Amino acid sequence: MKKVLILAVFVSLVLTGVYTVITLYDTNLKAGRMYQTPAIRPHEEPQLIMDKRTIADTKSEALIRELLKTDFTLTPIGPAQAVLAKGEKDYQAFCSHCHGPKMDGLGTVGQSFFPLPTDLTDEKTVAMTDTQLFASISYGSKKAPALASSMSVESREAVIQYIRHIQQTTL
Repeated sequence: MKKVLILAVFVSLVLTGVYTVITLYDTNLKAGRMYQTPAIRPHEEPQLIMDKRTIADTKSEALIRELLKTDFTLTPIGPAQAVLAKGEKDYQAFCSHCHGPKMDGLGTVGQSFFPLPTDLTDEKTVAMTDTQLFASISYGSKKAPALASSMSVESREAVIQYIRHIQQTTL
């Protein structure tokens, strides 16, 4: 019985010592143990993923954000049919789950939301500028997720071209 009691006291002393060392380390040393993580803080805008073919500089993020404050119209990024095919493929991969295959907001996942996801063929969405659509896809809106880190700029542009094409054919 004495051996068990001595062993229990020894284990508790060791655990108390380890806990004390870790606490002192965290209190006095600001390095290590994930004191500061690179995670995005609340109310902080996520940084856009840079195109791999570009050279990053310190002003690139600011330039993209300034561009989104102005209205711009997307110019086709390649042959029209190829862009529409890429846009349709990317729409099916990233958007159709919520907005639906007909862009009416009745996707498989979207039907469970209240309110329903945006109908991309309604007048309000048709009236949006390409800049507003690009910003909405990139940074998200309401319940829509931000896709800037998941979709390349070309993919987002192709999806916008595809949405515009469908809007023109349905109206």
